[in-house]
Amino acid sequence: MKERYDLKKDGFCGRWFEGTTEREKVVIAIPGTGTAEENMMKLLGYIPKAGFSMLVIGHSVWNDDLPDDPVQVPLDYVEKAIAVLKEAGFEHIAMFGVSFGARYDLICASMFSDIEVVISAAPYDYITESVKGITKPLNCSTITYKGKDLPYIDVEVLHHNIIGGFIKLLFAKGYGLGNMMRWGYDSCIEEERARVQCENITADVLLLAPAVDDCWPSDVAVPRIEKRIKDAGKVKRLKTVIYPKGSHIIALDLDATPDRKKKMQKMLTMEKKDPAACDKARRDSMNEVISFLREWDIS
Repeated sequence: MKERYDLKKDGFCGRWFEGTTEREKVVIAIPGTGTAEENMMKLLGYIPKAGFSMLVIGHSVWNDDLPDDPVQVPLDYVEKAIAVLKEAGFEHIAMFGVSFGARYDLICASMFSDIEVVISAAPYDYITESVKGITKPLNCSTITYKGKDLPYIDVEVLHHNIIGGFIKLLFAKGYGLGNMMRWGYDSCIEEERARVQCENITADVLLLAPAVDDCWPSDVAVPRIEKRIKDAGKVKRLKTVIYPKGSHIIALDLDATPDRKKKMQKMLTMEKKDPAACDKARRDSMNEVISFLREWDIS
């Protein structure tokens, strides 16, 4: 394996960290939105530190080959990465993601049978349209495969009078500047054609979510994802953990990026309300990730 993978040469942009005590267990990690490359390595550093091999795949922000936002992100990145790992002799592959990455890894696990474990922190179970920044809808999917958009739903509020929508946000009960993104995603009309087919997953599944998510409806999505997986009966190991006082930023070592932590604590309602509780939820969720990976039976 190479330390770095290049989009033009290798078909995906990635960073490789070879494990020690758990070397044969490889975690393909997918970032959330707006996370620069080096910040992502710090946020995820606890995974290789625990002995696991890790391949982090970038989809936006990292360099000039990638867009500034998650726009039409190919599932092909993971399909190519799996082929590279298999060629290098790594047979046991997990996926881990937070936020955008959490939804992306559930989609991959529903389509690619080589994935044995999927850990999804604060996911949403509907594919949405791509958005530039937080205000400009791009009328295309956030996810593609084989060069084609996967079906998606519009962020409805962005297709109307944005100034009027912003004024409504300020006066809407339960909403404010701290959960402006959630306001946008709550405007989506959820349609079956754009739903993530979680019932097709056969990998072990760990679902993590805050009880109240400021960014998008992971708090609503996780219970229904769990039910669909249970009802399908294809998964041997399924665990769900809800953090009553956690924020959207879980299962990441936010202490490793002090500047980003300050930003989140100023922006997210739950982080402002009880930062100590959010810190504890992050520590507990990171421990859940490591425990779930350690319990992964590859014998």
